[in-house]
Amino acid sequence: MSHPAILFDGVGKKFRRSLKADLLYGFQDASRSMLRLKPLERLRSEEFWALRDVSFAGRVGECIGIIGPNGAGKSTLLKLVNRDYRPDRGCIAMRGKIKSLIRLGTGLQPMLTGRENIYIQCAQLGLDKRETDAKLDDIVAFAGLEKSIDAPVKHYSDGMYARLEFSIATCVPTDVLLVDEVLAVGDVAFQLRCLERLNSLKYNGTTILFVSHSEMNIRHVADRCLLLFDGEALAFGETDQLFLKYYESIGYLNRQLKPLENAPEMPADFTGAASIRTLAVKGQENTDSAKVFTGQSVDFELSYAAAVPVESAGLVLQFWTQTGILLASIYSEMEGNRGSLKPAGGQLRLTLPFLSLTPGIYRVAGGFASAGGWLGYCGNLLTLTVTQKDERAYEGLFVMNATVSGADGMG
Repeated sequence: MSHPAILFDGVGKKFRRSLKADLLYGFQDASRSMLRLKPLERLRSEEFWALRDVSFAGRVGECIGIIGPNGAGKSTLLKLVNRDYRPDRGCIAMRGKIKSLIRLGTGLQPMLTGRENIYIQCAQLGLDKRETDAKLDDIVAFAGLEKSIDAPVKHYSDGMYARLEFSIATCVPTDVLLVDEVLAVGDVAFQLRCLERLNSLKYNGTTILFVSHSEMNIRHVADRCLLLFDGEALAFGETDQLFLKYYESIGYLNRQLKPLENAPEMPADFTGAASIRTLAVKGQENTDSAKVFTGQSVDFELSYAAAVPVESAGLVLQFWTQTGILLASIYSEMEGNRGSLKPAGGQLRLTLPFLSLTPGIYRVAGGFASAGGWLGYCGNLLTLTVTQKDERAYEGLFVMNATVSGADGMG
């Protein structure tokens, strides 16, 4: 088994909240070091952990996505890898050369032209003039700066800065590449070119640490992800599982970083005592998929089968996203609607007066339930495509229907 390209073992990094505390604690730490005393284990009043007990390993040719909310410690982790900071606890092991794309534009000289910057940056990457000449046209074309390559960089926009810096930094493979949100200022077309370039670098053996708030970008290039919350590694593993964990944890964390609630998992299909056989939207013949509008009234028609007589059961429909997140549920018993089910089977209609889901593709699942749990369940009853009419523009995950009163002209 090959050695990892990057290894974090119990890494911690702490900061001080003020310059005064920095000077005071720095003097105290230096004094303890001179007296050959152990560093203090506890935090002092003006200190906090930016990262604490973080461990993971990145393989050669692998992209590790670093995800988490603002202030989670993502940029601090990259700066530790880049040797901008030294860890206060644990150890970091790395193999090979590191190229950093952490701070936008810091590697470019603003008074020089884009062309001059290319030669300077390529020389720092170990390329001589002849090698740079051979790559010049490709670098300029990738950045899309043919018309402005001879203009001073100080006149470039943030997007032009990012395009040029990324194009130079990735023109040759490196051992470790650090990327921190520099793609956010580029347009969609450039972002897609960057993601393809990152995949190409992985294929050539570059290990990438990629920080981004864009789920699309992370999913496109990351092999595994590290989820950070308040400086602690909440999870490390496969990208799909980590994003689900991320969604579970947002807004539901206590001080120990434990989810107060877990996102529900879809039950396995089973027929049981009673189950839904077909589900369709009234007026649409296709029983596999349906198209509806946000805000409209929807009538669902279903057929069911029962293995035994069921005296009292409630109907449950669930709306899942394509990534496996349960967004909404309908429980008929919440409205007092429970009924008996006959062994011969039958048909039912469920009316939804106002569809609150915003545009997207949803998977409708569900079945019948009683006090003892599910009587039967199907995880793929209907694919529901929701769109919105041109005269309305709904935002967010849901639309909330309300009545306004107490003002002239409303009510």
